[in-house]
Order: sequence, then structure tokens, then C-alpha cells
Amino acid sequence: MDTPAKSEPAPSKRRHHGVGHRFETRSRWVLFNFLIPFAMVASAVAAVFALGSVQPSERPTADASFAGRMQALMPVRVEQIKSLAAFDEPLQLKVDGTVVPFREVTIATEVAGRILFKSEGCEAGASVKKGDLLVKIDPTDYELEAQRLTRLQEQEYEALGEIDQEMINVKRLIEVAKQDEQLQQREVDRLRTMPGGYASEGEIDKAKRALLQSTQARLGNENQLELLRKRRSRLEAAERLAQAQLAIANQNVKRTEIRSPIDGVIVSEDAELNSFVARGNPIVTIEDTTKVEVATSLRMDQLYWVLDQVDASEREADHGYELPETPAIVEFEISGREGKKYQWDAKLLSYDGIGLDPNTRTVPVRIVVDNPQQFRKANVIKSSDGETTSVTHVHTAGPTTLVRGMFVTVKLLIRPQTPLVVIPAEGLKPGNRVWEFVPDPSVLDLPPIAEETPVNPVKAEGKGERLETDASDREASEKDQERFNPDDWQAGRVVNRNAIYPVDSLSINVALDQRRWWVCEVQDQSMSAGAYVVVSPIGNPDGDSIAARIQREVSIARRSQQVAKSESAEASQ
Repeated sequence: MDTPAKSEPAPSKRRHHGVGHRFETRSRWVLFNFLIPFAMVASAVAAVFALGSVQPSERPTADASFAGRMQALMPVRVEQIKSLAAFDEPLQLKVDGTVVPFREVTIATEVAGRILFKSEGCEAGASVKKGDLLVKIDPTDYELEAQRLTRLQEQEYEALGEIDQEMINVKRLIEVAKQDEQLQQREVDRLRTMPGGYASEGEIDKAKRALLQSTQARLGNENQLELLRKRRSRLEAAERLAQAQLAIANQNVKRTEIRSPIDGVIVSEDAELNSFVARGNPIVTIEDTTKVEVATSLRMDQLYWVLDQVDASEREADHGYELPETPAIVEFEISGREGKKYQWDAKLLSYDGIGLDPNTRTVPVRIVVDNPQQFRKANVIKSSDGETTSVTHVHTAGPTTLVRGMFVTVKLLIRPQTPLVVIPAEGLKPGNRVWEFVPDPSVLDLPPIAEETPVNPVKAEGKGERLETDASDREASEKDQERFNPDDWQAGRVVNRNAIYPVDSLSINVALDQRRWWVCEVQDQSMSAGAYVVVSPIGNPDGDSIAARIQREVSIARRSQQVAKSESAEASQ
């Protein structure tokens, strides 16, 4: 089927459609490029004229009076710094530490043998007292050895008795031999003194022979006596040896009973009943619980304050490796129970070794707690202003004692020789700086030019309109001037102090009203106790100082009384 051909529009209709499309495009272009922008600009100009112009408020005329000059100064809020010695509080340096044993004793067997007895308390974790029997080794062999040596000692003693008796007998024989020798000597002398012919030579020789026999008998007995004395010395040495061996045997018998040498807790044990142990085998390790140590280290700046407690002139030359004994408080906080803290009294004794730790560059020290069973409970109540701490003695609740592995906080109670000041935290600025307020009435003096020329003249042109516009502001300013009393203020300068070195934070509950304060050292001593530091923000002062004013303490007290009276009046109504 043939499709019919589409009819084409007439030329007149196509020409009319093209003209209309061009007109619509031109109109849209004129609308968006001319009419709408012009209308927006006209609306903005009309809005500006409708709102009018705002004249900036002129600075009020400066008042050259004393009250005006005082009011023109920048008001600042200050706090008076105090001396640390005024509170009778020591400087507290806080360091973290870990509890370690004061002493740990490893007990080893001194004799070999079979374990015959083991105490029920000889187990890891059990508490023992000094002298408690832990393990007993079979003493049979050692008791028999002691008996044998006892008999040997008795035998040597009897032998000494025999020697003593022989020596007595020989001494008697020597006395008899001496008497016989004297008789023979008199006989020889008598024969020699007789006249010739009365005694033959044979009789004289016979008498001499008898004398020699008596002398020989005496010398033989004396030699035998010396020999007996030597034998007695040897027997005495043998008896002493037997006595020493018997003492060793008796000591070995005692060593079969292994007792606790200290009060403490058994850390580990390796002894089983009926097992054989050799000499020197460790079987029990006991930790001393009468004292504990806290392993901690001090930075060099902290060590400086510890050493500053003693004057350099009082230190002896050989005390360069000793630290002054410093009281301390060991504090432990129970995990999961915020505010539950327990405290123990401790003391810093000495260095733990010598030199610095190469890893942390700190100095290890020894802190000893003499009585780890006696502690105090510190209830800490945290608030938005600070912390309130109340300490009470507690002996039942909480940890029973300090044990190894506890992470604790150590507070060193230091009383340094260098004077320190207490500065509020708001007064300490970045860079260890403070702004000190120094009273100086000269900041109120007028310069000579100000006295000769009028102060801030106001142009007459347009003055009426501005006066009408600012009438309410001037009335408020006049009311403020009427309420402003220059006697309630003190003029001075705010001076920048740089040589301030904070040592540690301080929180004194009652005196300082739970505020945070810093204990600082003023190295150049440019500030002392009683000075005023600025605690309100004033920006960066240009130059070394700026003029300012502070409110006197009398006016502060009077205003507080007025506020209290008004509050009481409102409460009564």
C-alpha cells in the first residue's frame, strides 16, 4: 500500500514562524542582560537611601580629672602570689613507680638426703614466720656420724688420761734417780778426800761407775717425760679434731630441718615428699614482707630539688654519692573505683646503683616502705574546681599490703633551700612568663602637652545631630562616672616577667579554695611573695609595660558585704 506524501507548510507560514522566534529570543536576551540587573541595582540603591547612613559614634571627650584618668586605665584582675613556706607545705614531686620486693631469699639444702617431712604451709603463696619448719630431711646417717665422732672424742680423752698418768709416774722416777745420783756423788767425793792408801783405785772407779749409772737413769726418765709430753700434744690435737668433726656432724643434724629465716610469703617451692635432694638444690624462695621497695627513677631536674634540701657547705666531700633522706608518700588507686586511693609512708634512701639509665636518661633511686601493712585511705572527691581529699586511717577495707607489681605514685615531700612562690595557674602564661602588676601612681600624671591644649575638641559641624543621637549613651556614661569611685582602684603598670620556672602543681584545699596553683622558682628574684600577677586576659602588652588599674582589697570586701546584704534582703522579702 502506498504511503501518502506529507504536505509541506506554505511559505508564508514558515516566514511568520521564523520572525516570531527571533523576536522571542531577542526579548529574552534584553530581559536577562539589561532589565533584571538594572532592577537589582536600583533596588539596592533604594535600600541604601531608605536605610540611611550610620555615623560612627565618636569617642567621648576625655576627662582630665583624677577620676577620669583613673577610669581611662585598663582594668585588670590580679591575684597575690604567696610563698610556699607560708603554707608550711612541702614541695611535692610526683613520680610513677612499681613495687618490688625489699629482699628475696632462696633457701637451698645444705645436706643431701631424702625428704622425710614437708609442712602443709610449704606451698607457693603461703605466709610463714621466722623459725617455721618447712622441710625435714632424713637425719639417720648424720645422727650416726655424730655418735661415732662422740665415741672417738671419748677415746681420745681416755688416751690423754693415760698419758697424764704415765707422766706422773716418770716424774716420780726422775725424783728417785736424782736422789740416787746425789748419794753416788757423795760416795765418790768421800773416797777422793780420804788419805792415800785408805781407798784403792778400783773402789774409786766402782763408785764413779755407780754415779754414771744413776745419771743415766735420770736422763732416761727425763727423755721419756719429754716424749710423753709430745704424745700428749698429739692426742690433744686429735681430740680437738674429733670435737670439730662432732660439731660439724651436729650441725648437719640441725641442717636436716629447713626453717624459714625471715617473715614472708613463699614465692615458689620445689620439694616433694620422699624425694631425694642433693646438697645445694634450691627448694623454697621466700619474699620478705616486713618492708617493700618502690622502683622508680628521677629526672635530673627532680634530682636537683632533692639535693637542694642540704646546703652545699654542709655536704662532705665523700657524700657526693649519697642522697638526703627524704620522706615520701606512696599512693595506690584501685582500678575501676575512681577516688579510692590508699597511702603508705615511705622514705627516699639512696641511689639504686650508680649512674643514669642509658635508655631513659633518668637516675634510679631506692624508696623504702618500712611498714607496708599500715596504710591510710584517701577519699578523693572530684569537682569542677579541683579535688577535695580527706584522709582517714583504715585497717580493714582495701588492699592488705603493698605487693610486687603494683603501679603506684610516689610523692616526694621536699623542703628545698631555694625560696619558691605559689602562682595561680591563670597567671602563668605560655613561655613561662607572668604579668606582674606594679603599683605606680605616676601613670595618672598628665603630659605637658595635654595641659596646654584642649583635650579631644569636637567639631561644631553636625554636632547637634550627633548629640541628639548619643544623648542616651552620654546619660549612661554619666551614670557610670557617678558610680565609679577612684578610691576603690589603684593605678600601676603591668610588667612582663620571663625568668619563671614552674616546678610542680599544687592543690591546697582550704587556703586556696580548690584552685589550681603552680609552685615556681623565680630565678632572678624579680618577684617575691606578696607581688600581684595579672590573671585576666589583656593580650600582648606593647613594650615592657602598660598602664592599668586594679581594684583595692577594701573595695572588694565592701562590695561583697553589699551583695550579701542585698541577697539577705531579697530572701527576707
